[in-house]
Amino acid sequence: MESSHTLLAAVLLWLHLFLILIVTARAKVPAIIVFGDSSVDAGNNNQVPTIARSNFRPYGRDFYGGKPTGRFCNGRLATDFISEAFGLWPFVPAYLDPAYNISDFAVGVTFASAGTGYDNATSDVLGVIPLWRELEYYKDYQKRLRAYLGDGRLLTLSPMHSTS
Repeated sequence: MESSHTLLAAVLLWLHLFLILIVTARAKVPAIIVFGDSSVDAGNNNQVPTIARSNFRPYGRDFYGGKPTGRFCNGRLATDFISEAFGLWPFVPAYLDPAYNISDFAVGVTFASAGTGYDNATSDVLGVIPLWRELEYYKDYQKRLRAYLGDGRLLTLSPMHSTS
């Protein structure tokens, strides 16, 4: 019982601090960069040969347009709500989604892949994007963003990074 009270207190404290952070940093966060697994995958797995996909109903029924996007939920992910709370887009696009380009990713992007983990064996089982590849995509993203924005503008950016 005591451990559940401790956990509840920790969660409430974290939530309180998070809300304070949102209020004070609203205009100061120029982009959100996301790494992780199914809890933050916005559709990257749609572009890789794996069975770990969510681009079919009932997924996405509460998302804009009511269509599945590859998010493992019926609407928006936690990172989508965080992005919107910081005054950015109301959703974070998937890096591999061909519908978006580097200008869209300038305010946020997710490299997450459902079914991945810290150990390469985890992602190998389902043929999903391993964490090391997410980091390679991030390096590529940085190069593309630098070419798009220029060095001067890029230096002023200090994005928020999120990992699940």
